[in-house]
Amino acid sequence: MKIGDYVKCPQCARMGRIVWVSHDGKTVGIRCAASHHQMSRPISRLGSDARPQSKTGKNMVFIIEVK
Repeated sequence: MKIGDYVKCPQCARMGRIVWVSHDGKTVGIRCAASHHQMSRPISRLGSDARPQSKTGKNMVFIIEVK
């Protein structure tokens, strides 16, 4: 795998592009142009009763291990 190659996004069925490859070649960063939900859990004194907020983001980069 090289930078610029197109591969399937790990979260959706769309094609993403490799934007980063580790030195050993075992980990890659895949950027997907689709909108993905990003869960951010705010730090709260109320504990588990706090509700997480969902945001959508485009061009997210997913770091995955390559077999």
